[in-house]
Amino acid sequence: MKCITWNLKGIVGKASKQMDAIIQLQPDILAFQEVTLNSIDIIRKKLSPSYVNIVDSLELVQDKSVLVGPRRFGVLIATNYKIQTLDPKLFDIPWQERILSANILHPKDTIEFHTTYIPPGSTNRWKKIETLEGIYKRLAIQTDTKRILCGDFNTPQDELVKYGAVTFAQKINKIGVPKLKESFRGGSGKRWDEGERKILEGLRKYNLIDAYRHIHSIPKKAYSFEFVRKGKVVSQRRFDHFFCSKYCYPIFAEYLDKLRKNKLSDHSPLVVQFKY
Repeated sequence: MKCITWNLKGIVGKASKQMDAIIQLQPDILAFQEVTLNSIDIIRKKLSPSYVNIVDSLELVQDKSVLVGPRRFGVLIATNYKIQTLDPKLFDIPWQERILSANILHPKDTIEFHTTYIPPGSTNRWKKIETLEGIYKRLAIQTDTKRILCGDFNTPQDELVKYGAVTFAQKINKIGVPKLKESFRGGSGKRWDEGERKILEGLRKYNLIDAYRHIHSIPKKAYSFEFVRKGKVVSQRRFDHFFCSKYCYPIFAEYLDKLRKNKLSDHSPLVVQFKY
C-alpha cells in the first residue's frame, strides 16, 4: 500500500501539473494540504478519472464565509478503497477544516486515516499549539485499530542525534545544546514545547510511530520544506510526516524533493509504502 502526503501551497495555477505529477506515482491513498475553494474543482477534476473516492474538509464546512485569510486552506483524501468520512468535530481544534478523517476500508482491515495541516505558529501563534493539543487529545488512546496520521505539522525546528526533536520553543546554543525558553510568543514556553513534542514523540506511547524515522535514523538529514526569501534559502525543515501504527509495517519512506525543486510547491511530497 503506497501513501503520499503533500502540501500544495494553495497554488491554483499549478494544481493541474501537481495532480499530473502525483497520479503518475499511482498512490493507493493520497492526502493533500492547502487545498482551497479556488483550487478544489481543478484538483477533483484531475483526480476523478483515477480515484473513485475523493473527500475534502472544505465541503464539510457549513458556513463557507469563514474560509478566508488564514482559514482558506483545507485538506483532502483520495483513494479507490471504500471510505467512511468521520465527523471533524471529534477533534477539539480551533479550525475544523484543518483536519480530515475517514475510515478507509482496506481489503485486509479498516484503517483510521487522518490528514492535517497545522497552522504555522509564526503567523497564527497559539492556534498552532491549540490544534496540536486537540489532535493529541483525540489520538492519545490505546487501541488495536490501525491508524495513520499524516500531513504538514510545521514542526520540528531541527533534529539532533543526541537530543532528538528540537521544538520552536527551544533555542540551540553555541555548543549545540537545545535550551527551553521560559516564555514564547506571549505564553508558556513549556506549553509550546509540550504541544509540539506530544505529537512528535508522545504518540509513540499510543502506537503511532514516525514512519520516516522508523526507517531512517536521525543522523540522516532530511527536510521537506524550504523557506526562500529574496532568492535565498532562509530555512529548511522536515515538517511533513506520516505517523502510523507499527502494525501497518512501513517499509519505505522518502521525500520526493524533485517536485519541490521543480517549483511545484515549497514542500516535498512524502511517500510511504506499507507492507500491511
